Amino acid sequence: MEIIHIQHPISDSLKSKMEPCALALGFFDGVHKGHQKLLQRTKDIAKRNKLTFAVMTFFPHPREIINPKQGKMKYLTPMVSKEERFLEMGVEKLFVVQFDPYFSSLSPEEFVSQYIIGVNCKHVIAGFDYHYGRMGKGNMETLEKDGKGKFSVTTVSKMDHVGEKISSTAIRQLLSIGNVNLIPHFLGDYYKVKGMVQQSSLFYKNNQFLKIKIDESYRIPANGVYNVFVDIEGSRFNGVCHQVTHKNNNASLLVHLSNCFIDTSLKQVNVTWLQKVFTKQKEHSDFRQYFVYDEIVI
Repeated sequence: MEIIHIQHPISDSLKSKMEPCALALGFFDGVHKGHQKLLQRTKDIAKRNKLTFAVMTFFPHPREIINPKQGKMKYLTPMVSKEERFLEMGVEKLFVVQFDPYFSSLSPEEFVSQYIIGVNCKHVIAGFDYHYGRMGKGNMETLEKDGKGKFSVTTVSKMDHVGEKISSTAIRQLLSIGNVNLIPHFLGDYYKVKGMVQQSSLFYKNNQFLKIKIDESYRIPANGVYNVFVDIEGSRFNGVCHQVTHKNNNASLLVHLSNCFIDTSLKQVNVTWLQKVFTKQKEHSDFRQYFVYDEIVI
């Protein structure tokens, strides 16, 4: 997959190198089931019309630019994870457009001219609620008109689960109340985050407590006790996350693994959230004896 980072204004030299493509538009946080439907539709159209399967996404989230007082966005899929998902789905070319005040000021017509026609797009695919251009004034009804016959348009309809629209917002809401067991209905899989083991302690021969620092870009479930999987260097372990801690915009987890004999210190890990066990965090003072605390706060 070729990844092209674009900062406004898009250069003429870049435009001149673009081969004809079918282009999926969206922010794609989570790459959930609705996104997957859209991407598969794009892939099918690209194959049928002998076009490059391309995606255009944006970074950071528009909210960070339009409403900066709300602070940095926490993502379901930070950019690296999003790129991995696109690669798995067969995307051939990924445009990552820097969303900044200059880009956000483009009129709908300017966005279409420079960022759709400009990358030699022959077919645009987006969701029914996609908006573009300054203040989101462009929509799927205006897209074909703004294109002036230079490309065709496919609108992907809404997907829902028991009446709830499948969306990144719905997944964030489930995380905010800890209902991680429902997320597969929307995401197509359990929610996962990446992190690094900061501290580990072995006890009772085959049990470990891990202090895991999570990549600061990830959105984390509400505090509580959860059943989880922890993947370490190709091995998967059953675990219980006993505590979720937020400090200085960072998150860390206290996780108990059973039947884990390997050295976990400073290892990269993936944590998969399966089920909340307790809503309210209980005091587990007996856990604390297994760590020596200095600057780490739990």
